[in-house]
Amino acid sequence: MHTGNCECKAIVYQFDGEPLTCYTCHCTDCQTSSGTAFGLAMVVYQKDVKIVKGNVSVNTLDYNGKKVQRHRCDHCGTTLWFTADSYPNLLSIKPGTFEDTNWFKPIAHLWTRSAQSWICFDGSIPKYEKEPEYSELMELWVNRKNN
Repeated sequence: MHTGNCECKAIVYQFDGEPLTCYTCHCTDCQTSSGTAFGLAMVVYQKDVKIVKGNVSVNTLDYNGKKVQRHRCDHCGTTLWFTADSYPNLLSIKPGTFEDTNWFKPIAHLWTRSAQSWICFDGSIPKYEKEPEYSELMELWVNRKNN
């Protein structure tokens, strides 16, 4: 089990499952949303995430042409995860909100055509100019243990 929280710790959640995939996204929406050069995303089953403290606020926005719901803390503004009607039963955790961030490693870089020019890709994981099919990202996650 992995525990996560928002910055002010008003919200605490637990994740008790296996991620379906984890990747780095360089799209301009992730850059704007995070205020950084890229975002991290870990796709999991909703049933494996439990809020143990606090109340999560939700707002809807357009991300890469898809309507998504951002789940965040009203007090400090930390985004904890995203959901989308197009992917029922799944959510995309912002894995930097885990208390321990040493147990996962992204398996790909997405939207590299939007990456900042100073980002250096070392070639150790696949790069995609756009967003590949989720099935491909999930296969990369499963196969990471064999490499």
